[in-house]
Amino acid sequence: MTHSLSEICAQLNTIGHRRLLVLSGETQWIDEKLNDIRSSILGDWITISPSISQGLAGSQAHTLLGQEFLHAIFDAREGLHCEALAILAGTLKAGSLLILCTPPQNQWATTPDNDSLRWNEQGGMIATPNFVHHLQRTINLQSEILLWQQGDEPHFCLLQDDSPWQPPPGQATPAQQHALEQLLSADLGVWGVIASRGRGKSTLAGMLIRGWQGECWCCAPSRAATQTLEQYAGNSLVFWSPDELLHYCNSGGEISADWLVIDEAAAIPSYILRQLIEYFPRVLLTTTVDGYEGTGRGFINKFCAQLKNFTALELNEPIRWAMNDPLESWINQALLLEEPQSREKRSLLWQIGSVTQQQLISQPRQLQRFYGLLTSAHYRTSPLDLRRLLDASRQQFKIAKSETDLIGALWMVEEGGLESELSWQIWAGIRRPRGNLVVQSLAAHSYFPEAAEMFSQRVMRIAVEASYRRQKIGLQLLEQQRLTAINQGADFLSVSFGLTPELLCFWQCAGYQLIRIGSHLEASSGCYTAMAILPLSLSAKALCDKATNYLSRDIFWRNDLDAFNLMISEQQQLMEADWLELVGFAYYHRALAASCAAIQRLLLEYKESLPLLSLHFHASYSINEICQQWGLMGQKAWLKQARAEVRDVILHQRPELVMTVAIP
Repeated sequence: MTHSLSEICAQLNTIGHRRLLVLSGETQWIDEKLNDIRSSILGDWITISPSISQGLAGSQAHTLLGQEFLHAIFDAREGLHCEALAILAGTLKAGSLLILCTPPQNQWATTPDNDSLRWNEQGGMIATPNFVHHLQRTINLQSEILLWQQGDEPHFCLLQDDSPWQPPPGQATPAQQHALEQLLSADLGVWGVIASRGRGKSTLAGMLIRGWQGECWCCAPSRAATQTLEQYAGNSLVFWSPDELLHYCNSGGEISADWLVIDEAAAIPSYILRQLIEYFPRVLLTTTVDGYEGTGRGFINKFCAQLKNFTALELNEPIRWAMNDPLESWINQALLLEEPQSREKRSLLWQIGSVTQQQLISQPRQLQRFYGLLTSAHYRTSPLDLRRLLDASRQQFKIAKSETDLIGALWMVEEGGLESELSWQIWAGIRRPRGNLVVQSLAAHSYFPEAAEMFSQRVMRIAVEASYRRQKIGLQLLEQQRLTAINQGADFLSVSFGLTPELLCFWQCAGYQLIRIGSHLEASSGCYTAMAILPLSLSAKALCDKATNYLSRDIFWRNDLDAFNLMISEQQQLMEADWLELVGFAYYHRALAASCAAIQRLLLEYKESLPLLSLHFHASYSINEICQQWGLMGQKAWLKQARAEVRDVILHQRPELVMTVAIP
């Protein structure tokens, strides 16, 4: 028996569930059906679409966090922004439909997807057949999903389970009450509420603020995300953005709060979290297990595990909808949001092998396990990585398998092979094409445009099942990839990572040599970005020798790397590589951060000819202070004058260089 959408929604409202409706067809047909549905079924109909009137762009979906809606539309006809889809589904309350608009099912896999521009490192928009086939498989496996294709009469059925559902009456659920009692009796420490969407994390945080006799402050990625929290807090919420609060604390502001509540903590840069936690006697972190900016389980494993006096609290039962919700089930399967449970160690034997992209895709359980290892080990892994994993080109994979399970995963991306002209344009700061992270950085921020011309493979992710760590499985995966890369004629392997003593030790044990350290702390990790390579060819070994030598000379000018016991060279006379760097700064668009070591060596010999640069590097004046003192109109004007200073020195000391370095 076929039922109308109105009857479907009436049942959903009674039983507290939500369902997915897939509208698949040509643009005009879909637009007509959407108009009919919205006019006959009352609801918010919040929309994410590049073309539907008043629709949000996928990149704006984060503004919906913490809010609740009845019914929504996700337009995937031109592309599918995974994080936006997950966010939108998480905002829908019981009784809702989520309408997913797609091209005709038989054309979807070959339709170019504009979201691929975000993650396809080789540039250009591409079709994403592997991801689409994965979605289609999950749609076909779930009988609860409503599918309406152009040219077909829909056959909509009610859900078999029609047990009435009563939403929580507003008081704490037993799980929330248990957690709340612990928090209200807390003396000191950090607590983390880690749960899936709709489990009442923000509600619990609001109840804590309302029930606490003293003062509580709150911060979150955006004020809009605290809507539910503020509703349950009762009193006016003392809200700070993370940056504002950190500046206030670091500036010596008076801290009167007994609690700092940080909502959606995994979406806030870890270096900000670490500093904020130190200022407050009690801190509550809430985050989603299957997050949009990253994964909560990995957040627990990587960030929270390093905190002193940390206690994890879990909320498992949904309160915004009933248990066994069909929409949540599909979203979790489609985007592989459910992190697999950690296995207990069962075997002392394992094998290392290769697996192709197609083999991963054709075996759903293996794909889920491979991706699940990444989400558990790297809390910044997000659904965007799933899209890249499934459809981006120039990727390679290694796995470690025990007798019963996949226990290790290595994900490589091929880089390099750029034309010489483009490599030098990258060096000069004229071009910065998509992709090729490490080799472009070695050209743009170090001394090596030739690195972009070589063929290399970058470690994108590496992960080992927690119960199998400390068995050197990660090193074995890397060693097998080294042998594979040699057979494939690669010049070197590379990795980019957040610089910590532990990670530096791991990569050095794997044979990788540190050749670049970024100049500023990364927002995502709170660490300096480090890059290391494992040379394979003679040309790469020569490059690596030069790079390690140059890095030891550049570290001489830094006082923020003492914890890493790195080699520092006292040899600070100007070399040919320095003069080439100075030409790039003076005549092209090389960044100040990339050229600062060479500039400081230049200052040792020609300080009187470089007054602006001397004030900055020797007298430690900020650029803004120099601009005020010299009457310059901002940092761009200062940089222009600084380039001119270096240019004058080059013209007087090494004029021949200007003619030998000509960038097309």
